[in-house]
Amino acid sequence: MIKKVVWISSYLPRSCGIAYYSVDYINALKKYVKKKGGKISIKIIAHTDAKEADYPIINLKNKKWHLKVLQIIKKEKPDVVHIQHEYGLYETYEDCNKRVLELIKLVKEEKIPVVMTYHSVYRKLRGCYKTFVAKTLKELDAGIFHEEYQKKALKNNIGYIPENVYVLPHGSREDIKLNKKEVRKDFNYDDTLVVGCVGLASERKGFITLVNQWPKVVKEFPNAILTLELKPHAAIETRKYIDKVLKAVMKSPVTKNIEFIVKNYSAIEFYKRLKSFDILVLPYRSESQSGVLAHGFAVGVPAIVTDIEGLGAEIKNSKAGIAVKKRGNFWKAIIRLLKNKSLREKFSKNALNYVRTTNGWNVIAEKTIKIYEKIQK
Repeated sequence: MIKKVVWISSYLPRSCGIAYYSVDYINALKKYVKKKGGKISIKIIAHTDAKEADYPIINLKNKKWHLKVLQIIKKEKPDVVHIQHEYGLYETYEDCNKRVLELIKLVKEEKIPVVMTYHSVYRKLRGCYKTFVAKTLKELDAGIFHEEYQKKALKNNIGYIPENVYVLPHGSREDIKLNKKEVRKDFNYDDTLVVGCVGLASERKGFITLVNQWPKVVKEFPNAILTLELKPHAAIETRKYIDKVLKAVMKSPVTKNIEFIVKNYSAIEFYKRLKSFDILVLPYRSESQSGVLAHGFAVGVPAIVTDIEGLGAEIKNSKAGIAVKKRGNFWKAIIRLLKNKSLREKFSKNALNYVRTTNGWNVIAEKTIKIYEKIQK
């Protein structure tokens, strides 16, 4: 049984999807190992703003940050090093994540297995993205992708499908037990039809698309409410985007049918918000996969998403909603689902079943431990 892992990632209190992902993942691994009668220590190396990490030492202004990380790994002597990878987390002076590749090689020289979860893998890889994936997969003991299509696409992207690639979907919590009627009562929704769009404020999330199409929905459902809940971030681009969304809301002819909230919510507050929705809508302009969608599965909320990359794949895998090919047609999908309560209930059951059988964190933890144990042999 694996006894110690060094985990390299962004981490709390940073407002980052991968930070929240890592919290759930690590808790699931510990819980699974404990259930099996063992104990696992997971030491977290993260960025300097990740005060809850064991080692908040990664400073991208330091061109040798990866050597500091290596020293911690050598000190801890783990059974496995597991890196959570997204390009922006490790970009140092536009080096195309060169230091991540160097770190992997240096850790392998210490005879320590290295696993990396790729959070930004697309159907078509170009430029340094293609080079990075090709080079790192040659060095890693295991590479984890979130979707099967991403693995299959390697044939066209790098010329072959490596044997060390595994597919584990973005996990969902299985322990969120909320009463929908009680939650909706807390938000004063009662019998109101509620369409929600939530997440970290970012231009690529496409919130304004939904605001612009909302009058067409209100024409069919005059009392329907669109809830936009944006989680703020320190970056100035985030603040600018929040202002843009607010201006779009204020200009809307159906402003009274829109709730606009900017809030740094806790995990349970986030799940309550999701549970209160009749439909979760994610009109993203670009995305590899979505933590918000995985959280939505956890509470059984039907979803409508843009049919791109992991978003569309997860809806098709789970059968828990509708994937919209043209972003101009979100209003049509919303109206269709608002009119059909039985279809919403079907999608909700499918989402919860998907968590139980496929992407629940317990399932992901079990498969991860098996990968760790396999590469140790």
